[in-house]
Amino acid sequence: MAKGAKLIEVPFPLNEKEHSIRGQLKILSKITRLKIKLWEDTNFVLVDVPLNPEETKKILPLFMCLDKPHRATLFIVKYTRTAFTGTYNEAALLVHVCTPLGKGVYCPWMIVNDDTAMIYGRELLGYPKKMAEIPFADDGNKIKTSLTRRGVEVLSIEAERVKKEDHPAPVLQRKTFNIGGMWQSFTFNPIWLFKPREAIHESYSANAVLDIKHSDYDPVRSLIADYKNPLKARIVKTDIFGTRMMWPVGFTGMRLFGNTFNLRFR
Repeated sequence: MAKGAKLIEVPFPLNEKEHSIRGQLKILSKITRLKIKLWEDTNFVLVDVPLNPEETKKILPLFMCLDKPHRATLFIVKYTRTAFTGTYNEAALLVHVCTPLGKGVYCPWMIVNDDTAMIYGRELLGYPKKMAEIPFADDGNKIKTSLTRRGVEVLSIEAERVKKEDHPAPVLQRKTFNIGGMWQSFTFNPIWLFKPREAIHESYSANAVLDIKHSDYDPVRSLIADYKNPLKARIVKTDIFGTRMMWPVGFTGMRLFGNTFNLRFR
């Protein structure tokens, strides 16, 4: 959290004044100044998978390359309490990349089960959000979750907590590169660089079983080299704040639009 910032707790659910346009603008102002928790009491299950470099390179913007070893993080998360909508679930693919501005992650695919979260994520931060069914069950030891869209169970994860991590790696607090968001158009889009802020409350290494099915509408499986043998898995509980960096660092054109069309728009 930014030095000197005063944390503002937002009542949940939002009251009538906060549902107004003026109330929403005030909340957005606090978010950009790191004075509000965007998500509180989140529950992530994260699985690192090896990538198919030939296929993945096709969806990377110019001057962006895969970090080594070639990998991505798949996650499904339950957001228990939020500043802008109710409880919802989300799934995403974060590709680990290298750029002239440093290492980070690039998100070519993200799915939610809440329309407000979809609108804010696409319009403000450039996350390529679409809607799907995402059940999420956690009994305190195991998590069982999946994602079904257009009649296909695209992704399912079963994970069991193994060992508590004393010094956990960040979940979302990394340099993040997204295309679209503010100033977007349909085919030519800015590339934004930002870095979310988070507080990790507990993190466990995990044993995970991952299944990914092919879908023409969500062709994630083609990007992953071996989903049956994930590199590692974690279960993490966090709070997530705003971001201090929100910079346009490039533009994309027709090539990337065509190569990412199914992931982003179908």
